[in-house]
Parts: sequence; structure tokens; C-alpha cells
Amino acid sequence: MTTVATSRLPAGEPVLTTDVVGTDFGLPLVRPARSGQGSRVRVVRSRCRAHGGVVVWFTDGTKTPPIHGRTAWVLAGPVPGDGTPAPA
Repeated sequence: MTTVATSRLPAGEPVLTTDVVGTDFGLPLVRPARSGQGSRVRVVRSRCRAHGGVVVWFTDGTKTPPIHGRTAWVLAGPVPGDGTPAPA
């Protein structure tokens, strides 16, 4: 299981997240998942600094609440159907 810190999370990276845990001004909020069980794969669109930490936006329109401190994301590997060859 490979992890990456929020500060080094590149756009286009598939990561494991929780299901929607709430909303922020009508936008669905998710959090980093700790394991593959019960989690969803979401692709990072961008990340930006916010007043309370760093917000990560995903391509499906979800985002995280502001994250501060050392948060690690579990990488999900290539997303099926995105044109990325599968590992041999």
C-alpha cells in the first residue's frame, strides 16, 4: 500500500477516499480512507491552500474539508478506462 502526503499529491492521481461525509455550501465532502475496504477511488483534480489548511478537489465534484498536519493518502493505482496501461 503506497501513500503520499497531501503536500505532494499531484493532479491526476487516483486515491482512496471515504463515501460522502457531509456538505460544504452544497458541495459533497470526503476524507482520506485508511484502507481499501469500504472506500472509493477518486482522481485528484487540484489542491489549494485554504484558511484552515489544504483543500483537495476531485474530478467528480467532491472535495475535502481543510486538511492540516500530516495527512497521508493511499494511492489506488491506475483507474480502469483512463487510458493508463495496467501494470504487468
